[in-house]
This record gives sequence, C-alpha cells and structure tokens, in this order.
Amino acid sequence: MATNDSQIPENPQPEVSDKMVPVATFSGRGGQTIVRKSNDLIQNAMYSLTLSQQKLMLHIFAMIKPSDTELPRYEMSIYEFLKLCGVDPHNGSMYKQVKKNIEDIANAKVQWIRLAGTQKITMFRWLSSATIDEGTGKIVLTLDQSLKPHLIQLKEFYTTMNITYTLPMKSQYSLKIYELCKSYQNLYLSKKQKGEPLVWNIDTLKKQVDCNAANWAHVRRTVLDKAKSEINGHTDIFFDYEVYEKDRQRVIAIAVTIEPVDEQVADNKLEEITKSMSRKMRKRKMEMDYGTLDDDPDVLTLEYVSVPETTIPYSYGATPELLAREIEVKAEIEKLAKTLMPDEMAAVHTMIDTMAKMAGKGGANDKMIDGGNALFFQTMNNVIDNCGGLRRWFEGVANRYAMRVIPTARTKNAPLPYLYKAILEDLENYRIYVVGGVPEQLTEEAPPPEKPDIVEADFVETTAEPAQDMLNYTDAETKKSMLAALNRYTDLDELSVKLTTGQMEALDDILQMTAYFCRRNVKGKDDGMMDGKANMQFIGALNKVIGRYGGLTPLFEAMAVMMDYDTYWKELMKNPRIKNPKLVFQAEVEKALLMPAAVMAEHNARKEQGGSRPPKKGFSWLDEFEDR
Repeated sequence: MATNDSQIPENPQPEVSDKMVPVATFSGRGGQTIVRKSNDLIQNAMYSLTLSQQKLMLHIFAMIKPSDTELPRYEMSIYEFLKLCGVDPHNGSMYKQVKKNIEDIANAKVQWIRLAGTQKITMFRWLSSATIDEGTGKIVLTLDQSLKPHLIQLKEFYTTMNITYTLPMKSQYSLKIYELCKSYQNLYLSKKQKGEPLVWNIDTLKKQVDCNAANWAHVRRTVLDKAKSEINGHTDIFFDYEVYEKDRQRVIAIAVTIEPVDEQVADNKLEEITKSMSRKMRKRKMEMDYGTLDDDPDVLTLEYVSVPETTIPYSYGATPELLAREIEVKAEIEKLAKTLMPDEMAAVHTMIDTMAKMAGKGGANDKMIDGGNALFFQTMNNVIDNCGGLRRWFEGVANRYAMRVIPTARTKNAPLPYLYKAILEDLENYRIYVVGGVPEQLTEEAPPPEKPDIVEADFVETTAEPAQDMLNYTDAETKKSMLAALNRYTDLDELSVKLTTGQMEALDDILQMTAYFCRRNVKGKDDGMMDGKANMQFIGALNKVIGRYGGLTPLFEAMAVMMDYDTYWKELMKNPRIKNPKLVFQAEVEKALLMPAAVMAEHNARKEQGGSRPPKKGFSWLDEFEDR
C-alpha cells in the first residue's frame, strides 16, 4: 500500500544521532566526481526536477564516499549552492533564488516500485531538512534517510558513473537516459552475447524520464534523438536505438544499443570537458557581506572580482565609463590588439562604447535591475559564463562589424540604437560567431588604436579585406566560390586515399549540399542568420571545425563514411517508409553540419571499436522520416 504525506512509512528508518552523522563540506568534497547509485533508484524512481536541479543532486551524491556508513549532512556557502544550481550569483536576488531552488527540490516527490511484480510503492522526498545559517551564510542540507540503502555501502546491483560527462548536457532527458544506459549496460552486453536485444517499453521510458509527450514523433525528436546526440558527443558510451515493436502505427518498444567507447576516447572526452568547463567551475575567491537573511535582495551581496570570466553586475549599467572598462577586461583587449587588424580593433572599441552607453537604457517594456537593462546583462553574461569571457566572441564578429554592420549603421538616422540591436542579436546567437581556436599571434605587437567616441559622425566607411584564416560571408557570393572555399579547407587528396569509391561519391554530393546550406535562406527559419548571401549558422559551425582541426577534412571524412553510397542508398531505397531519399540525405547533411562534434565523435568511437562501419538498419535518419 502506498503511503501518503501524513502517514508513517511501514518500515521507518532508525533515527541517527547528530554525532554519528558525518559532515560533507563543498570545499572538502566538492571536487569528487564519481556517483554510486542503486539500480532501483535509477530505473524505478519517478520524479520531476529541472536539469540544473538534477545536476545539483548528482554533485551532492558525489560527495558521498564509499567508506561512509551514514548519509552526510552537506554544508556549502550560498555562492557554492547557486553555482551548482546554474544561477548567476550577481543577479541581485540571491536569497530568493536560494529559497526557490531548495523549496523546489524539497517539494519534489520521489516514488518507485521497490519490488517488481508487487503493488508496494514507497514515496519520499529528496531532502528531510534544509537550514540557512544567518550568522555564517552557510546552507546545510540533509537527505531523506530513505535514500540511505540506495547510496551508502552498496554491494550489488548498483551503477557507478563519472558526473563530469553530464556537465555539457543541455537536456534533462539526456541526463536521465545516460543514467538509464549506465544502469542497463551490463544487461545489454549480456544479452548481446546471447544474440538478444535489450528492449525498452516507450510508456515506461516516458515515466522514467518524466516526459508527457503524446506521440512517438515527439518522444523521438525531443527525448531520444537529443539524448543520442549529447550522450554520443560527450560521454563514455555509444547510445543508439531502433523501433522494435509497433501496434499498428503506434511505436510501443525500441531496441537500444549501449556500447562502451574506447577507454582512450573516453579519457579524451573527460579532458576536453574539464578544459571547457574549468572556468565555469573554478572556485572564485570572493568574500560575502553577511547580514540578516530577510526578503531584501540587497542584504546579501558578493564582492565583485574583475577578471575575464566573471559575470558583470547589473549596477554597472548606471555608469557607462565603468562598464566600458569592465567590458574591455572581459574582452582581454590587449590580446585582441595582437590578433585583430587595426580597423577591426576600431570596430571593437565602437561596439564597446555602444554597449556601455545603451546598457543603462530601457524602453517601456524593458526590465531594469539596479540601473542595468536586464535583457542586455543576462545576454552578455551568458556569453561570458559559457565562453570564459568576451574575447572569443569579439574575435568572431570584429571583421563583420568593420566590414558591414558599422558602415550600415552610419547610414541610419539613429545609428546608436541600430548598432545596439545588432550587438544584442549577435550576443544571443554567440555560438555562430565564437571562433574555435585562438588566432596566431602577430610577430610584431600592434599598438592599440585610439578609442573613438560613438556619435553619428564617427561611423566611417572601411575598405579592409576580410580575414582569410576561416570561411567568410564573402565566400558565399556564388555557389562556385563557396565550393572553392570548402575545397580550400579540405584535403581531397588525403580523402581519396582513405575513402572507398562509394564514400567518395557521397563526399562529392556532401560538398555540393554543404555549399547549398551555406547559401540557403529559408524565410522564417534562417531570419537573422544571413549576412549577404551567407548563412552564418552553417558558416559559424564549419569555422569551429576549422579552428579546432585546421580544416574540414575530419568532418567530411566522418560524413562520407556515415553516408557511404555503397550501403546508404541501398538501405534508403529498400525501406518502404522512405518516399523521398533525397530529402533524407539533405536532412542528414544538415544535421551533421550543425552538430559536427557529435558526428566526428561517433565516427572516431566506431573506428576505435574496430572500423568505421556503415549505418545499420534503423539508424536515426530512417526514424527521422518515419512519419513523413
């Protein structure tokens, strides 16, 4: 019989005295990354938490040591708690954010069927208590004792995983499916040896990941395909699926693949994640100004530290001169002066002046916080937080502003608002422009140009040539020029030696389709991403590959192998669900160009497992068009 909130559980846990309970501090155990959870807690628990709250609970679980005999009490500062929750500690409402996240976690019910085939259901909550100490600014969290047999002194039927792999995940479903995959991996390998599939029931899966999607297409796109992309791109396993059972047109079960990737590949992914997340996870030495914890959001504040990777408080919007200097810190202006052309540096200074002057202004519908435009600061700080500062963003947009945006703004009646709007949009779409690698430094240090005042008369024409170290919007003027640019960054001689005839045939069409996407403008879909005839969404994704690998050869190799014409078209043509193979090919190329890291990671993982095999029956591009 299920218990409700007012009933006493059938088997209450024995009380544990405070003397027996160890204390786990974030400073002492916050660096631990290994989580051990019972398979019951992973596979049967049903609960609803946001992605950041799931990651917070994993961090707390990671602070449990194998030698612990009791669930520890967890102590951390408010600042540490907010960073684990993914909340900006400079947003002016710290105490309210702390209360809200704790209340959401404390109120989230968890239930699971403890024994298969029975009606016995246990219900509990994650936290049994939470305390905020007004004197020290510390938070103390105590887990519900019902969790003890699922986290402490585990001997069998449990899963071990490194939570570092989950840090880049952007979908709450990806994290839950990763946990499920890890818990079922041994069962999958055992069944694989027997020639049996591991089958997941769709209705059960929806409950496990807390998804209320009404149809299979939604589950496939929103849950499974997203999880597949993030798991294969970032973790130590390879996840795939195919339709296993249908009831007429309704998919009721899938067969899943959960292969371990090569140990060296997994280690490389860990190293890559650690490097990219180091700035975000770095412990910043900031002091707190403590006061009484009441509803006044200004009572508890952090001392702001001026370094490139820290976000900027809203209050800086009220002082343009101070904000301009701070943006220069985030942009690492001296480093930019060594890598950008003089006209590009002049454009950067003009942009900084615009940002500083407009950040403290707001329209009738704009929200202002502490003298700063909330939308602007949230957008800018998101780039700082995700990119470790603004330098890489400025490197990516400087040439475009020098060549096009600022000259266009000069022709407007109100150049300042026009330029500010362009900057805000490009900050929102920062992934398009952030360069993947650090440009090579000049042999001679160029002196920084004088910083101009931003008034209408200061917008001047520029005739500088675009940088040629990456793809540029001018490459997309014609299809011929776009193909020439792609060939410039692709070693076709190397690929002709490595690829089969069928793969080379695929490569030819992939290059043609890539040129099409780099010039495509679908009204509505590509609005705001076009620069001249160039689609900057695809140009930016390709530039990330060039920045990291020095060219496009690894990407096109992976795509050619994935779409090997000796096997690819045969599968398409004989599948009765596919009515338009060319449309499938186009969609697969588009997806690969927008997620190049995932494509190359999957390709490398398969090579490590014994060769780059072609897509098997049921590969995602078939499921993608199942309902068409």
